[in-house]
Amino acid sequence: MITSDEDDLQQIEIHVLQDVIETIDTALRSAEQRGLRLTAPRSHIYATVLYAVVDSARKRCFRATLDGADILDSILDGVESLDADGDFVNPVESAVSTHTAPVQ
Repeated sequence: MITSDEDDLQQIEIHVLQDVIETIDTALRSAEQRGLRLTAPRSHIYATVLYAVVDSARKRCFRATLDGADILDSILDGVESLDADGDFVNPVESAVSTHTAPVQ
């Protein structure tokens, strides 16, 4: 049986995933409107960004849940974050730029 706390956490994590997916959708539409075409399936781009969220959440010592993933600030709010090499990175921008090319 799911407790109220578990149900609340489930709803929070679903909302986080929904926000991330909507952010990816917006970035993909913007890229396509700028004349870029996808060079990988949309599902691959979604999976790449969602994996970044899961990976970031796993690195937390306390309450390793999706809503606690440090990378969410970068994805949802555009806050610049640093990768392991000290470079600024936004997983959505990175996935879209890696998997798009100009239409010829």
